[in-house]
Amino acid sequence: MVLDRLFGRRPQGKTDWSVMSSIIRAEQRLMARGEISPSRRGGLIFRNDESIPFLRDLKSELDPVLYSGPGATKTAFEIQDDEHGMRWVVMEDGNFEDLVSSIYTVGNAMGANGAADTLLAAVFELYFTGTVDDNSFRSGLRTYWIYRYDRKAFYPFVPTGESTGDRDKPTEVSLASRSRRQGMVIERNMEEWMGLWGIPF
Repeated sequence: MVLDRLFGRRPQGKTDWSVMSSIIRAEQRLMARGEISPSRRGGLIFRNDESIPFLRDLKSELDPVLYSGPGATKTAFEIQDDEHGMRWVVMEDGNFEDLVSSIYTVGNAMGANGAADTLLAAVFELYFTGTVDDNSFRSGLRTYWIYRYDRKAFYPFVPTGESTGDRDKPTEVSLASRSRRQGMVIERNMEEWMGLWGIPF
Protein backbone atom coordinates (compact mmCIF):
# COMPACT_ATOMS: atom_id res chain seq x y z
CA MET A 1 0.00 0.00 0.00
CA VAL A 2 1.39 3.39 -1.01
CA LEU A 3 -0.24 6.74 -0.26
CA ASP A 4 0.61 9.78 -2.39
CA ARG A 5 0.88 11.77 0.85
CA LEU A 6 -0.58 11.88 4.32
CA PHE A 7 -4.24 12.70 4.71
CA GLY A 8 -5.08 15.89 6.53
CA ARG A 9 -7.66 17.36 8.88
CA ARG A 10 -11.37 16.60 8.92
CA PRO A 11 -13.85 19.17 7.58
CA GLN A 12 -16.78 20.27 9.68
CA GLY A 13 -20.51 20.12 8.91
CA LYS A 14 -20.80 16.65 7.37
CA THR A 15 -21.28 13.29 9.02
CA ASP A 16 -19.53 10.17 7.83
CA TRP A 17 -22.83 8.36 7.29
CA SER A 18 -24.51 11.20 5.38
CA VAL A 19 -21.68 11.07 2.86
CA MET A 20 -20.78 7.38 2.94
CA SER A 21 -24.40 6.33 2.34
CA SER A 22 -24.39 8.29 -0.93
CA ILE A 23 -22.53 5.38 -2.51
CA ILE A 24 -25.56 3.18 -1.79
CA ARG A 25 -27.89 5.50 -3.73
CA ALA A 26 -25.49 5.77 -6.65
CA GLU A 27 -24.92 2.01 -6.74
CA GLN A 28 -28.67 1.32 -6.79
CA ARG A 29 -29.26 3.73 -9.66
CA LEU A 30 -26.31 2.49 -11.73
CA MET A 31 -27.26 -1.15 -11.06
CA ALA A 32 -30.78 -0.41 -12.34
CA ARG A 33 -29.20 0.96 -15.53
CA GLY A 34 -27.07 -2.17 -15.92
CA GLU A 35 -23.88 -0.17 -15.68
CA ILE A 36 -22.29 -1.32 -12.45
CA SER A 37 -21.71 -4.50 -10.49
CA PRO A 38 -20.56 -4.24 -6.89
CA SER A 39 -18.12 -6.78 -5.56
CA ARG A 40 -18.56 -8.33 -2.15
CA ARG A 41 -15.51 -6.59 -0.68
CA GLY A 42 -14.49 -3.37 0.98
CA GLY A 43 -12.44 -2.25 3.91
CA LEU A 44 -10.95 0.34 6.21
CA ILE A 45 -7.33 1.44 6.33
CA PHE A 46 -5.91 3.02 9.46
CA ARG A 47 -2.69 3.71 11.29
CA ASN A 48 -2.19 1.07 13.94
CA ASP A 49 -1.59 2.56 17.39
CA GLU A 50 -1.51 0.01 20.19
CA SER A 51 -1.41 2.75 22.80
CA ILE A 52 -5.16 2.94 22.11
CA PRO A 53 -6.81 0.12 24.09
CA PHE A 54 -9.53 -0.50 21.49
CA LEU A 55 -6.91 -1.28 18.83
CA ARG A 56 -4.86 -3.75 20.89
CA ASP A 57 -7.25 -6.65 20.20
CA LEU A 58 -9.38 -5.18 17.48
CA LYS A 59 -10.90 -8.46 16.33
CA SER A 60 -12.35 -9.13 19.78
CA GLU A 61 -13.68 -5.57 19.93
CA LEU A 62 -15.34 -5.83 16.51
CA ASP A 63 -17.01 -9.22 16.96
CA PRO A 64 -19.85 -7.84 19.14
CA VAL A 65 -20.05 -4.66 17.04
CA LEU A 66 -20.81 -6.62 13.86
CA TYR A 67 -22.41 -9.81 15.15
CA SER A 68 -24.54 -8.92 18.18
CA GLY A 69 -27.78 -7.03 18.71
CA PRO A 70 -30.56 -5.85 16.41
CA GLY A 71 -29.43 -4.76 13.00
CA ALA A 72 -26.23 -6.85 13.10
CA THR A 73 -25.10 -7.48 9.52
CA LYS A 74 -22.92 -10.55 10.13
CA THR A 75 -20.41 -9.15 7.64
CA ALA A 76 -17.27 -11.31 7.49
CA PHE A 77 -14.05 -9.52 8.30
CA GLU A 78 -10.35 -10.05 8.81
CA ILE A 79 -7.55 -7.80 9.96
CA GLN A 80 -4.42 -7.50 7.84
CA ASP A 81 -1.19 -5.57 8.19
CA ASP A 82 0.58 -4.30 5.11
CA GLU A 83 4.25 -3.79 4.42
CA HIS A 84 4.00 -0.04 5.01
CA GLY A 85 2.89 -0.30 8.63
CA MET A 86 -0.79 0.33 7.98
CA ARG A 87 -3.59 -1.96 9.10
CA TRP A 88 -6.72 -2.99 7.22
CA VAL A 89 -10.09 -4.29 8.31
CA VAL A 90 -11.10 -6.19 5.15
CA MET A 91 -14.81 -7.03 4.94
CA GLU A 92 -16.96 -9.20 2.71
CA ASP A 93 -20.74 -9.24 2.35
CA GLY A 94 -23.00 -10.25 -0.53
CA ASN A 95 -25.36 -7.37 0.28
CA PHE A 96 -23.77 -4.08 -0.76
CA GLU A 97 -25.89 -1.97 1.57
CA ASP A 98 -24.90 -4.19 4.51
CA LEU A 99 -21.25 -3.92 3.45
CA VAL A 100 -21.41 -0.13 3.49
CA SER A 101 -23.24 -0.16 6.81
CA SER A 102 -20.65 -2.48 8.35
CA ILE A 103 -17.72 -0.40 7.17
CA TYR A 104 -19.37 2.70 8.59
CA THR A 105 -20.14 0.88 11.85
CA VAL A 106 -16.53 -0.25 12.30
CA GLY A 107 -15.20 3.24 11.61
CA ASN A 108 -17.76 4.72 13.97
CA ALA A 109 -16.81 2.25 16.72
CA MET A 110 -13.15 3.06 16.29
CA GLY A 111 -13.88 6.78 16.42
CA ALA A 112 -16.00 6.40 19.55
CA ASN A 113 -13.17 4.53 21.28
CA GLY A 114 -10.32 6.95 20.83
CA ALA A 115 -9.10 5.91 17.38
CA ALA A 116 -10.72 8.58 15.17
CA ASP A 117 -7.39 10.15 14.27
CA THR A 118 -6.02 6.82 13.03
CA LEU A 119 -8.72 6.41 10.35
CA LEU A 120 -7.48 7.15 6.85
CA ALA A 121 -10.04 5.82 4.39
CA ALA A 122 -12.83 3.40 3.59
CA VAL A 123 -12.45 1.60 0.27
CA PHE A 124 -15.12 -0.06 -1.87
CA GLU A 125 -14.53 -2.25 -4.92
CA LEU A 126 -16.96 -1.82 -7.83
CA TYR A 127 -17.00 -3.13 -11.39
CA PHE A 128 -18.33 -0.99 -14.22
CA THR A 129 -20.05 -3.19 -16.77
CA GLY A 130 -20.87 -0.75 -19.54
CA THR A 131 -19.52 2.30 -21.29
CA VAL A 132 -19.86 6.02 -20.75
CA ASP A 133 -19.95 9.04 -23.00
CA ASP A 134 -16.59 8.44 -24.66
CA ASN A 135 -17.19 4.66 -24.90
CA SER A 136 -13.79 4.07 -23.32
CA PHE A 137 -14.67 1.69 -20.49
CA ARG A 138 -13.91 -1.98 -20.77
CA SER A 139 -16.57 -4.42 -19.67
CA GLY A 140 -16.01 -5.32 -16.04
CA LEU A 141 -13.56 -2.49 -15.30
CA ARG A 142 -12.46 -2.82 -11.68
CA THR A 143 -12.50 0.46 -9.81
CA TYR A 144 -12.04 1.47 -6.22
CA TRP A 145 -14.08 4.17 -4.52
CA ILE A 146 -12.15 5.77 -1.69
CA TYR A 147 -13.90 7.62 1.11
CA ARG A 148 -11.47 9.92 2.90
CA TYR A 149 -12.37 10.51 6.51
CA ASP A 150 -10.43 13.78 6.56
CA ARG A 151 -12.26 15.16 3.50
CA LYS A 152 -15.65 13.48 4.02
CA ALA A 153 -15.98 12.76 0.31
CA PHE A 154 -15.42 9.98 -2.23
CA TYR A 155 -13.20 9.83 -5.26
CA PRO A 156 -12.52 7.06 -7.80
CA PHE A 157 -9.20 5.26 -8.07
CA VAL A 158 -8.37 3.11 -11.10
CA PRO A 159 -4.91 1.59 -10.70
CA THR A 160 -3.22 0.25 -13.81
CA GLY A 161 -0.27 -1.36 -12.02
CA GLU A 162 1.37 -1.86 -8.66
CA SER A 163 3.84 1.02 -8.85
CA THR A 164 3.14 4.49 -7.47
CA GLY A 165 1.65 6.63 -10.21
CA ASP A 166 0.17 3.74 -12.22
CA ARG A 167 -3.42 4.94 -12.56
CA ASP A 168 -5.96 5.86 -15.24
CA LYS A 169 -6.77 9.47 -14.41
CA PRO A 170 -8.98 10.22 -17.47
CA THR A 171 -11.21 7.28 -16.55
CA GLU A 172 -11.30 8.46 -12.94
CA VAL A 173 -12.51 11.88 -14.07
CA SER A 174 -15.27 10.30 -16.18
CA LEU A 175 -16.32 8.03 -13.35
CA ALA A 176 -16.45 10.91 -10.90
CA SER A 177 -18.70 12.96 -13.15
CA ARG A 178 -20.95 9.98 -13.84
CA SER A 179 -21.32 9.04 -10.19
CA ARG A 180 -21.85 12.61 -9.01
CA ARG A 181 -24.87 12.76 -11.34
CA GLN A 182 -26.25 9.72 -9.52
CA GLY A 183 -25.99 11.37 -6.12
CA MET A 184 -22.56 10.33 -4.83
CA VAL A 185 -20.66 12.96 -2.84
CA ILE A 186 -17.43 13.43 -4.82
CA GLU A 187 -14.31 15.32 -3.77
CA ARG A 188 -14.14 18.26 -6.17
CA ASN A 189 -10.46 19.07 -5.66
CA MET A 190 -8.65 16.51 -7.80
CA GLU A 191 -5.40 17.29 -6.01
CA GLU A 192 -6.95 15.48 -3.05
CA TRP A 193 -7.53 12.26 -5.01
CA MET A 194 -4.72 10.40 -3.27
CA GLY A 195 -3.47 7.23 -4.94
CA LEU A 196 -3.66 4.06 -2.86
CA TRP A 197 -1.69 1.12 -4.19
CA GLY A 198 -1.58 -2.35 -2.66
CA ILE A 199 -5.24 -2.57 -1.67
CA PRO A 200 -5.58 -6.14 -0.31
CA PHE A 201 -8.77 -7.02 -2.22
